[in-house]
Amino acid sequence: MKLLSLAVGWLLFAWPAWGAQGPPTGASTPDASPADQEEKPFRDPFASDNTPAQAKAKISDPLEPMNRAFFRFNDKFYFWVLKPAAKGYTHVLPQPARVSVASFSANIKYPVRLVNNLLEGKFKSAGLETVRFVVNSTVGVAGLFDPAADWKLEAHPADFDQTLGFYGVRPGIYFDWPLLGASSARGTAGLVADAVLSPWDYIDGLGVELGVPAFDFLNTASLRLGEYESFKKATLDPYVAMRSAYFDNRAAAVDKSRGKE
Repeated sequence: MKLLSLAVGWLLFAWPAWGAQGPPTGASTPDASPADQEEKPFRDPFASDNTPAQAKAKISDPLEPMNRAFFRFNDKFYFWVLKPAAKGYTHVLPQPARVSVASFSANIKYPVRLVNNLLEGKFKSAGLETVRFVVNSTVGVAGLFDPAADWKLEAHPADFDQTLGFYGVRPGIYFDWPLLGASSARGTAGLVADAVLSPWDYIDGLGVELGVPAFDFLNTASLRLGEYESFKKATLDPYVAMRSAYFDNRAAAVDKSRGKE
């Protein structure tokens, strides 16, 4: 099943249409507004003025009607399901405990960071990630705490989407997946590849395979309550803003990965 998932991800990623940089000249989606047709990237008030060059590229979104439908679904899911569940969860588990859960989750994803740093030829970063994992898994009680940060052992996050970008693979077209949210052709392939490296994928039982990521999803939401609401209030078109913010964020990650260690 894991190999099949990876094969499907790569098959979709290789689909020629995904490499297109936009719809044919003169074409537009049925419900696209002039503002959508002339992309105006979301302005993050906390971001630097030195926007990465990749973020300036035109965003290809030929599936915008479908993506907007999924965006509306995710919006309703957040307000009707996730937010109430996350609020209830905060009453069960205090914030320090939820932070420890997030720390444990990040620690257990060490194989993703290790493999992708190695694929990018960043052996020093891979070594530091290994040291962080050992320290947090022992002194940090299985990753529930992050003493490595106190010891000035800097984290070096890396994922397969970033690795593909590191080698010059373009993002491709935009996707807004149900529950998963903003992504791209390259990002979707990256999600599939990183999922293969997840330790939960190798434990028998559908309850573990789906339950652990779902719990992590809920825990993360509980620590970020209010952020999405603020994001929506700060923009006229949340869909366009989310799309631009996603590409800006991924372009910045790729640019950083190309820097010297």
